[in-house]
Amino acid sequence: STKMNVLYRGVDNPLEVSVPGVDPSKLIVSGTGVKKSGNGYIADVTRNKGGKMKISVSVKDGDKVTNMGSKEFRVKSLPDAAGEIFGKSEGLMSGNLIKKAKVEAVFRNFDFELPLRVTSFEIIIPPFAPFPCKGDKLNKNAKAAIDKAKPGTPVIIRNIKATTKKGIKPKVSAITIDLN
Repeated sequence: STKMNVLYRGVDNPLEVSVPGVDPSKLIVSGTGVKKSGNGYIADVTRNKGGKMKISVSVKDGDKVTNMGSKEFRVKSLPDAAGEIFGKSEGLMSGNLIKKAKVEAVFRNFDFELPLRVTSFEIIIPPFAPFPCKGDKLNKNAKAAIDKAKPGTPVIIRNIKATTKKGIKPKVSAITIDLN
């Protein structure tokens, strides 16, 4: 499908390249961030600032190099991620469970396995002012506020900051949980 020619920044995009009747060892595949990997190729377009990229294929036969053509790919940023605790972005949960929670950021309906590491977030437990938290766990002040909150109180975890191994920082949606 020509509309699916997409490479994503921040991931190793696998590529299969072949020319009918040509030994794969004679292929020359070129493009920014493209390298050989096992039986195929990987395109890392993280540093590509544009919206398109061309990958070219040539065949080397002795001293002769023949251009076999090129294909243009769209280059896109990673999609937004969803914030979660215990696999939920919303719903009901006990205060004790929330206090034990690890705040996570995940890509939903994305074709790549791409873990994210949460580095900070902010938690709102009315009527208190927001509590900034470092890492992926609630700090002691946030836990103390949850202990004082009544059932039905909405707990909002927002401004979730997360990063990939390659340093990409996607936008992460907030989590809204009601205490039960």
